[in-house]
Amino acid sequence: MKFQILLALLAGALWSTEAIFLSNLNDTCFRCICEASTGCSNRMQCGQGYCSPFSISRAYWIDSGKVVQAQDDPNRFGAYEDCANQYDCSTNIITQYMEKYGKDCNNDGLVDCVDYAMLHINGGPTCHLALNVDFARKFGTCLRSNQRRGRD
Repeated sequence: MKFQILLALLAGALWSTEAIFLSNLNDTCFRCICEASTGCSNRMQCGQGYCSPFSISRAYWIDSGKVVQAQDDPNRFGAYEDCANQYDCSTNIITQYMEKYGKDCNNDGLVDCVDYAMLHINGGPTCHLALNVDFARKFGTCLRSNQRRGRD
């Protein structure tokens, strides 16, 4: 009986941690990561190994589990580009990546949008590294602007 209770508590803790973890990955967070990455450009193109609007690399896409648009085949030539160039599909790539690597990158005791930005830019294994100055400035400006407006 004790084992069953312990197992139930452990399962509940794991489930609730995941729900809390993703609760901070909201529309404002996506908007600010997008804004800081490319200015949220809808150019719908790839260049220098990254695709807009979130500047997602093929390696990042593969790490996310090769997320694709509905009815697409992840092994189809161009599936990565088609998804990574589309805002909604890109947010699905990022969500899957965060589910895989999500953690408190800046060691402030919270997993929040700042951690997601650090994961997005620096990658899962090196998310603790500081954000580059240009991205950090744009990202911070966007977050502050959205907080003043009372979004998310």
